[in-house]
Amino acid sequence: LKAVFRATFSSFVFSAMKGAAKDGMDPTMDMNIKKPSMLEFMGLAGNFGHLNLRDPFDVKKRGSTYVTEIRAGITTFLAMAYILPVNSGMLSLVIPGKREQLVCATALASFCGCWLMGILSNYPFMLAPGMGTNAFFTFTICLGRGLSYQAAFAAVFVAGCIFITLSITGLRTLMIRLFPEGVKESIGAGVGLFLCFIAFQSSEGMGLSVADPATLVTLNSLSPSNYDSAKLWLSIAVLCVTATLFAAKVPGAPLMGILFGTAVCWIEGFCRGTEHSVFGYPFGTNGDRSAEDFKIYVPTSIIGSPSLDGLSGALWEGFGAASDPATAATFWTAVATFCYTDLLDSSGTFFAVAKVAGLTDRRGNLPLARQNMAYLADAIAALFGSMLGVSTVATFAESTAGVADGAKTGLASLTTGVCFLLAIPIAPVVSAVPPLASGPILCLLGALMCSSVRGIDWDDFQESMPAFVAMVTMPYTFSIGYGIIAGLILWIAIQILLAPLRICRKEDPFVKFKALWAGVFVEGMESDSEISLSEMDTDLPSTSEGQSEP
Repeated sequence: LKAVFRATFSSFVFSAMKGAAKDGMDPTMDMNIKKPSMLEFMGLAGNFGHLNLRDPFDVKKRGSTYVTEIRAGITTFLAMAYILPVNSGMLSLVIPGKREQLVCATALASFCGCWLMGILSNYPFMLAPGMGTNAFFTFTICLGRGLSYQAAFAAVFVAGCIFITLSITGLRTLMIRLFPEGVKESIGAGVGLFLCFIAFQSSEGMGLSVADPATLVTLNSLSPSNYDSAKLWLSIAVLCVTATLFAAKVPGAPLMGILFGTAVCWIEGFCRGTEHSVFGYPFGTNGDRSAEDFKIYVPTSIIGSPSLDGLSGALWEGFGAASDPATAATFWTAVATFCYTDLLDSSGTFFAVAKVAGLTDRRGNLPLARQNMAYLADAIAALFGSMLGVSTVATFAESTAGVADGAKTGLASLTTGVCFLLAIPIAPVVSAVPPLASGPILCLLGALMCSSVRGIDWDDFQESMPAFVAMVTMPYTFSIGYGIIAGLILWIAIQILLAPLRICRKEDPFVKFKALWAGVFVEGMESDSEISLSEMDTDLPSTSEGQSEP
């Protein structure tokens, strides 16, 4: 039976490839290819060659250094550190009195996710509780529909089980590889615009954009009469300094920018105090110290008291909601939402970050064996997160901060994970990194990621129109997943509406679909891709030590 299945599979795959080539859509053009094994395609095979003593994590093979990987991991951590106070603050709205426990759970979940990703896949993808899903968890599921937080954690756990099933059966890989080329190329730029949109906002960014009743958004006032102008000008200074460091190809530019903004904010806060500081948050309080949540970003202490009391294992009390007629509909709706948001958001982030790092093959795909392990790590991390007491753990687009600083291996992920672990006892210090320091970095990372649009054939409207829609929908809907869905729907609609015209021209009406399906089974040579990484143009400033400016 195994032999018959293999023969049938091989015949089907290569007949599809032959048909696509006949129509001028050869999926193998100009690249070394190999037929993926059944275990690879079904998501059951991994590549653990990076776990060796000769060159741990293939750091030298990928043209990097251990110093670069560790520094890049620290840079990414500082860009992601905002998740500790933000996630704990948001979830504390439905889990009152557990703020310190939520900080601990967030850090532990991030540590587990980063280490799973680094060890299993050897990719510089960093994980933490996702910003979109934690808002859905808090405001829609718990506050909006009245589901208990224990039941919501149970829903995250069930979604994690589904992620694992999709990963080990190959269905997740199949779905992602069926993305049209234009949409796939646009994901990086879309994520970049998404990061830039976050960077412009006041919650965890520079605060340059504010709401406007007529135009929806407008530029925040830079006049000295506006109390928030000091934060705006310091953010702009951090942006200019960091951009200059990038242009000068200085190693560690993102980290230096974050440290610069943080140092200025802390020094001013310590010298002037809360009563006279000009860097008070949140935006819009006009310096009113009596306003709720008014604060300045300076460390209030060095050592915290980590604990998971009341959070770890809370999900076991919530499984009854899955069968309770009063809550079952809400429970399974939450499961479905957690599934598709993490599936699309994480997959989009994978390809966007990997594309910038130069880790994809010439078709924009990740090597199957490592991609399988990346998906599995992402799924297991979501499972761990629910057991620790946080919303869905997902891959962060801020991973680009490490890539921009030279990260190419899982060692950077491990470093970020260690930083999250060390942040548990010193959470007050880490939580004091101000948005005015990290926001400008996200803006510049968005600029770096927009280079992926060069891979789009803008003269081919069948590909470029869906790519553009996918790219702009991400920031406008504040969702990477919605952007991908919009691009896919438009691409399919175009192909269906063109079918009658192709029939009239005596052409194959499904030529694009056939080429896409044939390309699913084409696997780039991973060794060829990795060896040439140091020579590939990734549109990023070089961060290798000792490299001089051209």
